[in-house]
This record gives sequence, C-alpha cells and structure tokens, in this order.
Amino acid sequence: MGGWFMTSLVYYMLWFSAKNLAGSIYVNAAVLGVAELPGRVFAFILMEKVGRKASFMASMGLAATCVLISAYDNATCRKVMYGFGKALSGSLWAIIYLYSSEMYPTKIRNLGSGIGAASARVAALIAPFIGDALTHSPIIPYIVVGVAGFLCTVTFFYVPETGGKDLPQTLAEFDNLFHKKKPDPKV
Repeated sequence: MGGWFMTSLVYYMLWFSAKNLAGSIYVNAAVLGVAELPGRVFAFILMEKVGRKASFMASMGLAATCVLISAYDNATCRKVMYGFGKALSGSLWAIIYLYSSEMYPTKIRNLGSGIGAASARVAALIAPFIGDALTHSPIIPYIVVGVAGFLCTVTFFYVPETGGKDLPQTLAEFDNLFHKKKPDPKV
C-alpha cells in the first residue's frame, strides 16, 4: 500500500508542479508526457532482468533522488530532473501494478490491489497541494516527497520478491512469502 501511495505522490507531484518549470507550460507538459513511455519500457526490461522488488526499489530510489535534486534552483537542472523523475514514475506504475497482483493470494488479490489503488488516489488528492506549496516554499515540498520516497524504498527491503515464483493461492502461502517456511500440508 505504501508503494502505491508513493508512486502516485511522486507522479502527480511532478505533474502538478510542472507549471513552475521555466519555459512554455505546453512544451513542458508534452515533454513530461513523452518521458513516461521509455520509463515503462525500461520497467518491463528491468523486471525481467533483476525482479520486481529490485526494480521498484531502484526506480523509487532514483525518482526520490530526482525530486530532491529538483530542489536545486537551476532551471535546466530542474527540467532534466523532472524528465527523469517522470520516466521513473512511469516505470513505478508499471512495476507496482504487476508486483501487487503477484503478491496477494487469489482470495484477496482484488482486495489487496484495490486498497493499494485507493491509497494511490489519496496521494493524488494530496499532490496538488504539494505542488501549490512550491509557491510558498521552493525547497520543502521537494524534501518532503524525496525523503518519503527514500523511506518507501527502505520499507521494500522487507517485502518478498515475487518474480519467477508461483502465485500464492492461500493465505498460508502468502504468509510463507514473508516467513520462508514450508507450507502446512493440512491447509
């Protein structure tokens, strides 16, 4: 759920604060929109090579870094970091959808993904206010979102890898993902 929240927060914070970038708002929006496409392709290649967990952690960590570097008051640097951040946030969406659908057992897969998606909508509600806060404080919103992104990355050390594994069918198999114990044959 935290992965969904932070993916949405980074994504929409970059969208809603793009109006503060130097240059034409229309060109900036077009460039940021196009930047997502290579990010999504990159995500699928990366997930096949290193797995879902490492892909999410790398993308979130780099996106948080881009957000933090965006606090630097240089128009060119900020535009470049927004572009990379949008590409990485596009890859985060591709990863989190697949990752969460592979993690939950069949009986609660829709519920788990739905709760994650709901938390993403809460972040989407908060993001415009963070973008507007840049008019009052040009650094603090970047620091808040960047640090929260790093905290999300750290929490993923405790989440199991799902790539190349059978989907859990029962809650006991789901529990085994986290505790690495043999399934109980009685269940």
